[in-house]
Amino acid sequence: MLLLSLGGQAMAAQIITVSRFEVGKAVWPFSCEEVMLICEKDGSLFAINPSTLIQYSLNDKAEARVKSGQVNAHPISVIQAEDKAHPGQMMSLQPIIERTQALCGK
Repeated sequence: MLLLSLGGQAMAAQIITVSRFEVGKAVWPFSCEEVMLICEKDGSLFAINPSTLIQYSLNDKAEARVKSGQVNAHPISVIQAEDKAHPGQMMSLQPIIERTQALCGK
């Protein structure tokens, strides 16, 4: 069922895969090695862990869709890594959000 959902999203959105290697270990904000990034037509941004196929919301529009029941996704904090240089803080998602937003214009 999740695969069918992802297949439908693929037709309606741009999707790319990015990895810790590509982005850089020092700034990689996730506990998993790679994620798929999606910008939906309405500007909702999501990340998907390809090893589990679980979808995570990256912005307020995505969160609103989750809360309204339109999309099944988890909070991004579930896979967000702690910043080792600043214990107690999470790694910045800004580079990932910017990369995902760039998909919106394609």
